[in-house]
Amino acid sequence: MQFASAKAKNCKRVCLCQCRTEQNQRNPLSNNASLPNNLPEMIDDYKDEYLLRLQKSSLYNLLKEKCKEKDSEVIALVDQAISYAYQRTKTILKHMGEFTLHDGDHLFRVLNLMGKLIPEEALRNYSTPELTILILSSFFHDIGMAPEEKEILAWKKIWDYKRTFINDEEKDEFEKFERFYSARPNSKEIISNLIINGKHTEADLQKGYLIAEYIRITHAERAKEVIAKDWNNKIVFRDVDLTVEFAQICYSHNENAQTLLELDSNFLCGSEIYSCLPLIGVVLRLADILDFDAKRTPELLFSHLNVKHPISIQEWNKHRAVEAWEINSEIIQFNAKCKHPAIEASIHKFCDMIDQELSICNNIISKLNDSNQVKERNILIKIPFKVSRDKIQTQRSVHNKPLYIYKDTQFNLSKKQVIDLLMGTKLYGNPEVALRELLQNSIDACLLRKAQEKKWGNLYSPEINVKYYKEDGSIILEVDDNGTGMDQYIIDKYYSKIGSSFYKSSDFYNLKSVSNADFTPTSRFGIGILSCFMVADTLNVDTKRVYEPHNSSEALNITVEGQESIFWIKEGNRKMPGTTTKLVLRKEKNPWDEMSETDFIKSIDSVIPNPPFKLNIHTSTEIKSKDENSFLTYTAVSLKDHTWKSHENLKVFEIELKNKKDGIIGSATVGILESLGQPLAKVELNSRDIEIEGEIYTLEKQITISENSISESSKTITITDDGDISESNSTSEFAKSRSRLSLHGIEVPSTLFPNSWDLKNNQVRIAWPFPFILVVDVCGTRDLDLNSPRTEIIMSDKWIDFEQELAFLICQSIANQVSTEYWNKLKEMFIDKNKNKTFLVGLKRVKK
Repeated sequence: MQFASAKAKNCKRVCLCQCRTEQNQRNPLSNNASLPNNLPEMIDDYKDEYLLRLQKSSLYNLLKEKCKEKDSEVIALVDQAISYAYQRTKTILKHMGEFTLHDGDHLFRVLNLMGKLIPEEALRNYSTPELTILILSSFFHDIGMAPEEKEILAWKKIWDYKRTFINDEEKDEFEKFERFYSARPNSKEIISNLIINGKHTEADLQKGYLIAEYIRITHAERAKEVIAKDWNNKIVFRDVDLTVEFAQICYSHNENAQTLLELDSNFLCGSEIYSCLPLIGVVLRLADILDFDAKRTPELLFSHLNVKHPISIQEWNKHRAVEAWEINSEIIQFNAKCKHPAIEASIHKFCDMIDQELSICNNIISKLNDSNQVKERNILIKIPFKVSRDKIQTQRSVHNKPLYIYKDTQFNLSKKQVIDLLMGTKLYGNPEVALRELLQNSIDACLLRKAQEKKWGNLYSPEINVKYYKEDGSIILEVDDNGTGMDQYIIDKYYSKIGSSFYKSSDFYNLKSVSNADFTPTSRFGIGILSCFMVADTLNVDTKRVYEPHNSSEALNITVEGQESIFWIKEGNRKMPGTTTKLVLRKEKNPWDEMSETDFIKSIDSVIPNPPFKLNIHTSTEIKSKDENSFLTYTAVSLKDHTWKSHENLKVFEIELKNKKDGIIGSATVGILESLGQPLAKVELNSRDIEIEGEIYTLEKQITISENSISESSKTITITDDGDISESNSTSEFAKSRSRLSLHGIEVPSTLFPNSWDLKNNQVRIAWPFPFILVVDVCGTRDLDLNSPRTEIIMSDKWIDFEQELAFLICQSIANQVSTEYWNKLKEMFIDKNKNKTFLVGLKRVKK
């Protein structure tokens, strides 16, 4: 993602540069350049509103002074550009109403803060181009917050059933928003459910939140596009076009501050006239983040708007608490009186962000100080390293008592105990799951890369190798894949963050959308890597991440010695993208130590019965390979036990489940009770009345079909030692239900037919009116919800949909194998004996 971002930035610069060279001559505003076409011709409804405020700006007045004798066209440029930006930002509130304001007031405050940050003696030394870019950047940095109405309409088509596009530009805008929307499946599901339930007003509110969020996160990129479209070749000083540099400065306020050092610190704008672009970027960033007061969230506007979004409420309250501030080269201090500890905590958190920004910007200023030319010009600013928080206080009552006692106290997790819980048998139970977790990570990485390579038009064969061997006296379990691999970004943000799964992140969904990947990842909780420390003290990882065709990250080698250890990261030697994970196993907790090589291979087979591509299992003497075709050898017949004995009243149906589009593949064996070729719920095997000493006793034996099994019951009599006659009933089961289920190739080790007394809260259980054996893999885009250790399926809409589909597939297959008369009787019996509504939904879909 970092690479893609850098690429997009470079492409935009090329685009702007091409626009320059395509025109035969420059078109500065001093040569009668016009305003952008989408503005009314020189009609400014807000001129009186902003002109007086502009004239109070120290930067603007200094610029006018410098342009008195020369460069008067620069003032015309600034006036016209501000007019454009001010009018356009009036539309921000329409779609960003619940975020802190980025309207004209904010722009002027940013401009004024620039004047506070730059000491007067330094400001006098700023060149005309520097002052021009500073002033214009204060008005254009948030111009992307005001998209055109046609862009909004293009985005909203994501919720239209029929989509038609006026032109390629509208389609391109739609596809950008579609990628953003696809990367947020939770929001997508919420909106879908609201619409299904007829809650269209709430659905529209959620749509509005999404559009506002999209505007916010893309506004810097959009600002560059606005400048390229409406102001190309117009940001000119004398004969030097500053459009590209101006666009980069506006864009930079939303990027990592360190990227400012990539800009030219001595950009030549004319004879002996320079612009220090990184410094301009620093001033813009600081002025923007320091606009932090009640004016940004006025009380009247806050009361008027129906603010509901929790993030928005936090932002509004945070700003409304600030009463005054002092900002200069010596001190940055906010005066805030807070009515609620959450507001005070929020202000402190915001101050932490400012502190971080101050630290980074001080570092940049220090590096600029190394430039003799910048140093000689005496234009550098001095800023504090931290915000003074002395006047951030709790509001007091009329009795001069604080409304609350502020302490930064909240629930915190004990790292060691949480890690012990997550990696211990309390969660996972069986230490063998360490291997399962590694395998599912590798499968997901390979499936994602497979989609990427297909999108790029490259040949790619995913492959995983599992090895168990000795090395330097240690026993090693190794899992190697040629999947997407990892870079430092993925390691920092996901791999090392417990509970933060890459496969549940917007980063993954963005990649999935761009590559048209259609698989459902099995890794989703972000805690699986901890299970490795159930069996190992040392974890060693070699990895290299693929970015795009024939381009990948630097190889990295990671060593972790214990779950609380610092990651030891070094330059790696891996040549091709992918990941190799080695576990140095502990002898006392090694579940494979006592296994023969054959048993080790069987162990891997059971963990991953249906790999979606080639999996090689290496031992010291052999290599066994399996792939998606290997699952065909696992059939329901293989799970038959002694209860499935042959019986003249038991009819067995063998069923294949092999349509991948249903997301259910495998096989099933179904047992139906019948007599004389017809299905029955009960079959009387024999019955006889016996008279003993004048008493009639009935001896009988019968078979009954019941929930998930067939039962044989009998009534007998015995003579006790005292000569008394005793009656007794006995029951035995045969054709008992069994299951083996895997999810996207990985085994889920629990049964689908648990005893009712063993059933855990929210655990699923199949209860159908006949016995059957099931061997199945849930694949494709079909998914099930699992508990955290992935040992049990939990009840959800996904399970209900799966059970309905499974009932339909099995019942339809039975119907296809019997006569209409037989099926009608069987169906009637199923309905009569069934208590499972989910099963009935699937049954009703069967056509005969």
